Amino acid sequence: MKSHWMVYQGKQILYCDYANFALDQFEAFKTELDSAVAVITREPEKSLLALTDIRRSVASPAVVDMFKTAAIVTAKHIRKQAVVGVSGMKKILFDAVIHISKQPARAFGDLELEKAQKWLVED
Repeated sequence: MKSHWMVYQGKQILYCDYANFALDQFEAFKTELDSAVAVITREPEKSLLALTDIRRSVASPAVVDMFKTAAIVTAKHIRKQAVVGVSGMKKILFDAVIHISKQPARAFGDLELEKAQKWLVED
């Protein structure tokens, strides 16, 4: 599993690493997402800070459907989520996933990792 726990400014964050998945790596992408969902759903409700990295990954209809399903399942565990790598068409898809799941999330561009981390730990 590429995803892992990290500490930023004294706060524990789950770094969900979905970066660099190509179209022909759908199964590996799905395995990574399923592994992260298993970790997230073990956490108490409204407790988790999540930093999701989708930079340089494909945004196919199958991937979007996979994220919609995962977002619905994990929404009650997420206190705050920052998603890095959201621009262009990915912004439209991000908005659709968030609308369906009602997750408290904010999109950040490819070069805004530090900004996303800071936003996550703000109260």
